[in-house]
Amino acid sequence: MDIERICTTVVLILIILLIYYMSLSQRKKQDRELKKLQDNLKKGDKVITYSGLSGTIEKIEEDRIILKTYPDKVKISIEKWAVAGLDDRGVE
Repeated sequence: MDIERICTTVVLILIILLIYYMSLSQRKKQDRELKKLQDNLKKGDKVITYSGLSGTIEKIEEDRIILKTYPDKVKISIEKWAVAGLDDRGVE
């Protein structure tokens, strides 16, 4: 009976480790894709930030971008890492 309990425990631990590994590798893949997007930003791209700001890129500096926001066209400077993704909504 002890062998059955040990086998069940080992299988359960292996399943937990497999799920953990799969979720970790998926997260790393998403992080790599986001970093690639942030590194390939260009003037005119419509983006949205983690804080919810959206606008069009006016200028790109080494680690910052100048963002022209909607609808008042206010220009603000933000860090590149703050870009959460491209904004594909038809707003402007």
